[in-house]
Amino acid sequence: MAETPPGPPRRGSSIGMRAHPDRGMTLVEISVALAVAALMLAVAVPALSAVTRAQLRQKSGQLAGAIRSLYGSAAIGGHSCRLVLDLDANTYWSECAKTNVRLSREGERSQNGARIASRDELLQPREAMSEEDRERLELARKGAFRASADVPKTELGGSVKFTDVWVQHQPERYTTGKSFLYFWSSGLTEEASIHVAQGGDVFTLLVSPLTGRVKVIADREDAPGQRR
Repeated sequence: MAETPPGPPRRGSSIGMRAHPDRGMTLVEISVALAVAALMLAVAVPALSAVTRAQLRQKSGQLAGAIRSLYGSAAIGGHSCRLVLDLDANTYWSECAKTNVRLSREGERSQNGARIASRDELLQPREAMSEEDRERLELARKGAFRASADVPKTELGGSVKFTDVWVQHQPERYTTGKSFLYFWSSGLTEEASIHVAQGGDVFTLLVSPLTGRVKVIADREDAPGQRR
């Protein structure tokens, strides 16, 4: 008996259907992928911003603690101290003198947002030196500030940077070079505003001259008595 030849495949049968693994993504799949990516980005950006602000807040608090510590050290030690703020290296440390030191009546000089070295700092011992200059040099040596262990050299760290510093004795706000915040044994310091930043975030440290208290503000703000 002869066998009946197989007929054509039925519609819907898997026989004869070809797979298309390289057909690409459909418009719906692309839309879903973009939506997922946007959602992940929306979650990641605030989280990253929160981490950044936390680091900036931590570094600001650390600097505020250093200011308070040096305020107490100067009062207890009975001598003058100063906090050196290096705006270029984004570091700070303490320096103290053996006795009480007064700021020069001539005031501090500056140019283009940077401190200019004083005449006493530029004096060098030499044979052809006037008696007046010799006395000035001797006084400068006696009142010289030297690095102290109160506040060791500290880096702001990460991408946290000084943007500008204004201290009461400065003729203008400094944006480069070094700035000095002085402390005296009488329990006084200087009014100051210190701005630190990370990315687009700026924190302000406001120093009270009478109490040495430091107010940390999560925004940019000038000191009440700041010269503009």
